[in-house]
Amino acid sequence: MPKVYLGIGTNSGRRKKNIEVALRLLKKEKIKINQVSSFFKTRPEEGVKGSYFLNGVAEIETELKPKGLLRFLKEIEENLGRERNHKREEPRAIDLDIIFYGSLILNESDLIIPHPKFRKRRFVLEPLNEIAPSFNDPVTGKKIETLLKENCSARL
Repeated sequence: MPKVYLGIGTNSGRRKKNIEVALRLLKKEKIKINQVSSFFKTRPEEGVKGSYFLNGVAEIETELKPKGLLRFLKEIEENLGRERNHKREEPRAIDLDIIFYGSLILNESDLIIPHPKFRKRRFVLEPLNEIAPSFNDPVTGKKIETLLKENCSARL
């Protein structure tokens, strides 16, 4: 089974509880959680409204194919109160993104792996560096610790 890295974020409701429930729900669908980073308190970025975020990363293993995993993550988001067609700038009880799916590179209309914005997001790179500093981005070939240094010199 491939190692998959998921970005996890929340900026509404009971943030810690949202994360706990999301992690518990992940385990229900042939998903093994290997490790979870610390969660960092961050300001909303990219025009998202609401209060601070808690952001982190989980390393999982799954038998689900990428699109099946994406569907399952969307189900968890809906289960925790995120509407399927929410607006990009709206606060969210939970946000689950596939950052990496092993070394897969996928570019389809509904799913891009690696996540197209992760290299510029300190709130992803910092927790990812905590649990997988030597993981190589399959697109650039660079280690996470290198991407963090190059793109996000200030710490959270």
